[in-house]
Amino acid sequence: MEALLTGVFRTAAALLIGCALGLAAPARPAAAANGPPLIRDAEIEATLRRVADPIFRAANVTPSTVDLYLLQDPEMNAFVADGQNIFINTGMITRLDTIDELRGVIAHETGHIVGGHLARRAQATSGGRNMVLLGLLGAAAVGIAGAPDASVAIAAGSQQVARRNLLAYSRGEEAAADQMGVRYVATAGGDPGAILDVLRIFRGQEAMMPGIDPYAQSHPMSVERMAMLEDRIAKLPKGGPPSAEDAYWYGRMVTKLDAFLDRPAKTLREHPVSDQSEMAALARSIAYYRLPDMARAGAQMDALIAMRPEDPYYIELKGQFLLESGKAEAAAASYGRAAELAPDEPLILAGLGRALLNTDDPDATARARDVLARATRLDRRNPDALRDLALAEARLGHEGAAALATAERFTMTGDARDVLRNATRAADLLPVGSPGWRRAQDMITMARRALKQ
Repeated sequence: MEALLTGVFRTAAALLIGCALGLAAPARPAAAANGPPLIRDAEIEATLRRVADPIFRAANVTPSTVDLYLLQDPEMNAFVADGQNIFINTGMITRLDTIDELRGVIAHETGHIVGGHLARRAQATSGGRNMVLLGLLGAAAVGIAGAPDASVAIAAGSQQVARRNLLAYSRGEEAAADQMGVRYVATAGGDPGAILDVLRIFRGQEAMMPGIDPYAQSHPMSVERMAMLEDRIAKLPKGGPPSAEDAYWYGRMVTKLDAFLDRPAKTLREHPVSDQSEMAALARSIAYYRLPDMARAGAQMDALIAMRPEDPYYIELKGQFLLESGKAEAAAASYGRAAELAPDEPLILAGLGRALLNTDDPDATARARDVLARATRLDRRNPDALRDLALAEARLGHEGAAALATAERFTMTGDARDVLRNATRAADLLPVGSPGWRRAQDMITMARRALKQ
């Protein structure tokens, strides 16, 4: 499990026109400049797809057209930004109790996508390129970040009326997304009443924030939202309980997140060795790894793998433990087995490539390059894999390909100057007219355009 900084989707502009669900609003975590780091984990992402895809299908949205992102942020929030991208905070997942509650959150955000709210909100703000509207957008950003009092202060004075008009527009969208969301959950076979349980949590948070001006919020107050939904939910089918398989993977995701995010001592208190359940063993393995106590972590992982010998995610997690304890060859073997079981999982392939690069076997570099090239073709959102690919290409003497991979990485984590410098070097070294050369030319054009803005 990796906390990974990305610059593409954490821009201020994306947040300013994002549609959020919340109030006013890890190994190797990266320090994000514009927000919390993005968590990448193959198992968690697969589980989020398992939870979300039935909702997307119920909304007549092709699941593959929506990207899901998990942010390492304790705030209970989720939002849509920059197109069909749904961001969910870890604080949202760890606070919820059931899979249907999480489906309700995702259904609400899907309502924003289907309703075209993001595009219309961008249009609603596009005409205001004056200082007043810039102030309003600044206030909206602060509010989404969880500081409604500060956002009200920024938008004080003559800006107040304009801001209220904009937020009223937002509140209408939120109410519409609520209505669509309960329908999607019911259509997907879940319990639409779970959305009310989520809103009750928000209502409790609002109760601790006395003096809230309901007209200064981007969302209707939770009591209002609940009142508007109760009659609608009463007329919808209740659905059945989640399947045993869905419940298992949901519980495993929450256990894994809690263990990586909580203090190890807390995890071990809550999951003592007397608890021989699978989830307790998983939590303990992660807690021991984070102490670090690799011997105990490895013993717990071996027990889990013995329980589920064909589970690629347990085997991948063992590979991570081994790699980060300096046992690269054993880690490569573990990642290799996980990749055999899940050959199209790019994050597992990226882990295998990294492990191979850390071995003492010079012949492993070519294999690492091939594995990492496949990983980056399957997943264009992984700067770490592109960094490792550049290293592999450089070791093999392929300087043009190394520069190209570096330029690709900087499109996500750097600025336009870094992209331009490395893409220009790639274009100078790669054969004219080759696919890599053409990609370098595209990045040069985009970087120059960005620098002119």
